[in-house]
Amino acid sequence: REDSLVSQVEWRRKMSVEEGVDVFVIHSWTKIWSCTGIRLGSIISPTESFMTTMKSKQVPWSVNCMALAFLSAACLDKEYLETMWQVTTQWRSHQVEQITRHFPSWRCIGEPFLSWVWIEMPDEYTAEKAVQIAKLNGTPVRWGKPGYRLPKMIRIAVRNPELSAQLFNGWQKAQISGVDSPVDSTCIANSVSSAAHDTAAQ
Repeated sequence: REDSLVSQVEWRRKMSVEEGVDVFVIHSWTKIWSCTGIRLGSIISPTESFMTTMKSKQVPWSVNCMALAFLSAACLDKEYLETMWQVTTQWRSHQVEQITRHFPSWRCIGEPFLSWVWIEMPDEYTAEKAVQIAKLNGTPVRWGKPGYRLPKMIRIAVRNPELSAQLFNGWQKAQISGVDSPVDSTCIANSVSSAAHDTAAQ
């Protein structure tokens, strides 16, 4: 953790004051606390003056009362944070192993301690279909094309093996026999059709 930019307070200050390079450290806390709807995050500025300027522009309701109460409780739950720090690497390693085994043409990218996995697909078509299948399966993933401009990439969250299995099983069921990528357009069409039929029946 000593290598983290969070710990490099004096270096960030010198870079700003002496070199004119302003380094801001931004964190998203929604994944580790599983609170994506609240959208909690934090920012560390290189100098106090920058922080003062940012606060002057911040709207007073950027985090509501419910989110503040949740944040206070979550920060105090040290046991949860320590547990997640330990298991995230294990869960991520399991996910990478399963992806490599069942989808050998996909390439996993990222450091072992991260709470997500970027996956590079053979092509944009494969990535798009994998996203569609995951959505139909009730286990949505992030496509890299919107926002990131990475059309061949998808991103999955690190989850426990039981939840990960639901995602991987969905991809495997849509997979053509003998082919590495779950991009069978016929399977996609059938899945969409079945979903629409089920909805109409209800």
